[in-house]
Formats: sequence, structure tokens, C-alpha cells
Amino acid sequence: MKEEELIGLAGKYFSPGLRAGELSQGIGDDCAVVRFDGRNDLVITCDTLCEGTHFLKGTPSEKVARKLLAVNLSDVAAMGGEPWLAVLSFAAPRGIPDKYARAFFAALGKEAEKFGLAIVGGDCVASKTLTLTLTLLGKVRRGRALLRSGARENDMVFVTGRLGGTLKSGRHLSFEPRLAEARWLAKNFRPSAMMDLSDGLLEDGGKLARASSLTMDLRGGLVPRAEGCGLREALTGGEDFELLLTVPAENFSERKRTLFQKKFGLELSLVGAMIPRGGADLLLDGKKPAWRGYAHFGV
Repeated sequence: MKEEELIGLAGKYFSPGLRAGELSQGIGDDCAVVRFDGRNDLVITCDTLCEGTHFLKGTPSEKVARKLLAVNLSDVAAMGGEPWLAVLSFAAPRGIPDKYARAFFAALGKEAEKFGLAIVGGDCVASKTLTLTLTLLGKVRRGRALLRSGARENDMVFVTGRLGGTLKSGRHLSFEPRLAEARWLAKNFRPSAMMDLSDGLLEDGGKLARASSLTMDLRGGLVPRAEGCGLREALTGGEDFELLLTVPAENFSERKRTLFQKKFGLELSLVGAMIPRGGADLLLDGKKPAWRGYAHFGV
């Protein structure tokens, strides 16, 4: 089964068990959104890193810890939220060196403190493969969470930063989650939809388009590429952890884009538009692309 089919299956069989009105967004977005109090909603996400898939054996534990936290923070950023609390699942081989574990926990605690995040519990178990899971809770002003499903016809499509080359450059271990950038964009551009790019622009753009019942029409010549990357790698490489957002034309101005780029030292590139639902979730220069992004399951 493909990843989205598994997620759909979970959505079918997992009952939220919440009273009417308590669940704002369930399975299928970067985070679940749950009513919390009169002022805030909770945003809840969970990400796993597996040795051999998300990092290689021998990668320093400090870098692994940093990435584990950053991928979760990137999900919270995509919702326009701020991090609050987290719990950790640490599954490791019985012979894991004490030095590795100590360095991992120290680095994770230090990084969490930098973002004002408290890690309040979790679980430690023996496992054949080093597998690390962080579940993170954040807060967002009530009703202000940015969902994948909010895009509207004729919205402009933007991405932050440059795409591709994350493995070659090591950026997949050192990227900065776009928390402050996302909050600025939410306030000043009022995006209709937003998500982070983990599986490549083609794959993730298709997810946003499906959630919004539209087609995303991309222009290859506008896609910002990391140094040394061709278009295919920029579209399909994955683990960019930049922001993908759709913005109503009336909320955009070049002045605001210039302010953003000066404030954060980060590009904000117009790469396409949302158009009426057609025969494909995503088009590249008017055609269904022959490439695809990273797929966790299926072919």
C-alpha cells in the first residue's frame, strides 16, 4: 500500500473519541488540531527516524537528535504554530554505547531548550534497529491553524528557500525549521494553505492539491534550485523541509515579499498557481510530470 492509502485506512478505523467540536483537523495533515481553550488550539504531530533510512549508521548522535527535533518542529511551523511539549520514544539495540545515548539526550535537550520546548516523558525499549520517535504538541491561536485543504482557485503558489541536494550537502541533518518564517507569513500573507516539504515538491504539492480538491500548476523555470541541482532533483529529492504555501492574490505584494526576504535572508519564490481540478493533481509546465517524489510505501 502507498503511504496515503495507509493514512486513509487509519482515518477510516481510528475514531477520534472526542466530543463534537473538539477536533478541528484529524488524520491527513502535517498536524492534528484539537480545541484546547478559549484562546488556543493544540497542534499535535509525531515523526520517526530510522537508522538506514533517515540517517546512516555512524552519524553522530548530536546530528540525529537535532534532525529528530527539527522534523517535528517543521510540522508545527507548517500549521503556523509554536512548540510547547514533547515525549520521546527511544528504541535502540541492547549494545548501544553509553556515550552515544548520553550525547543524544544531551543534544536533544539542548536543542529543545533553544526553541522553548519541554520534553516531559516517553519510553525506552530494546530494538534490533535504532528507531527514534518524537511526539510534539504545539499551540496556535484558535481557528488560525493553516491546513493543506484551504487552497482556493487562482491562489499563487510559493516555496521558501532553494530545493534539492539535501543529501549531498548534508542539509537533511542541519536544516532550520521555518518556525519564525511561518508565523510571519501567516500574519502578513494570510496563506490559504501551507505544508512543509519532506517528500519533494511534486509529491507534497500533489498532496496539498488533493486535500484542496484542485490542481497545482507548477512552472519548472520558476522552481528555486540548490547549487548544482537540476530540475528533477529539485522537484523530487525530498527532505528540503521548506514551506509550500498558497496565497490569495489580494494578500500578496512585492513589498511584503521583499520585507520577508530581508528579514530572514531567505528566498520566497512564486512557482505556480492553483487551478480548477483537472485530470491530474499536479501539472508541470502544463503536463503531468513523468517524475515523482519520495514514496515510503508502494511503487
